[in-house]
Amino acid sequence: MSVKTKMMTQWWQSPLGQYVLTQEQGLLQTLSRHFHGYFHVQVDGGKNILPQVSHANKQAMMAALADLHGQAEYLPFKCHSVDNLLLPHVLEFSADPHQVLREVERVLVADGTIILCCFNPISLWGIRRLFSWQAQAPWRGHFFSLARIKDWLGLLNFEVVATEKYLFCPPINNNTWLTRLVVMDKWGKHWWSLFGGATIVVATKRTIPLTPINSRWRYKQLFPSGRFVKKPVTRWSSKPE
Repeated sequence: MSVKTKMMTQWWQSPLGQYVLTQEQGLLQTLSRHFHGYFHVQVDGGKNILPQVSHANKQAMMAALADLHGQAEYLPFKCHSVDNLLLPHVLEFSADPHQVLREVERVLVADGTIILCCFNPISLWGIRRLFSWQAQAPWRGHFFSLARIKDWLGLLNFEVVATEKYLFCPPINNNTWLTRLVVMDKWGKHWWSLFGGATIVVATKRTIPLTPINSRWRYKQLFPSGRFVKKPVTRWSSKPE
């Protein structure tokens, strides 16, 4: 287990980490309609927060103390074998987030779904990170903007189908204050929705079929027909001297 992974594992057990997990688990359940297919995998995280769905499926969690082991940059799955991949705060703490997304694209089936939980740099949480000792979790991670994440997904032919902002209360590691400030999460969705401390991004892998177009190219389609042209077509409009 890496030092960074160990630090995040410990942070998930803190009051603030537990608060984040509770928020994400509830929101993911409301987004369960985006979880299709049979094989659902969560990569890292404090606990299994995959939503319960009505159709039969196989759920697995890949983490240090879970049933599957591996690295997000080199997922231990065959190509086109996973229907849904949930990555809670994986990109922020990866040394190569681009490689993580490439691996996700590799293992997902056609029209498979990726669900990302990412901290938002334009929020109270982002401000806290700027003024915190960044050797500690979760502030040592790199917080990416939603626009950048969408750009990365677009390059890999993913279509973003849903986003959800959450964590509008200040990142205070105290159960009493978190309980008192929970009303800010209700207000934030209506009054300052862009500044949530984190975002859930749901994107679908789109496979564009490379169907050849049967175009009947003919010489007369490339050049004007003889009945409209009285002289040969050349590059020069005037006679050479």
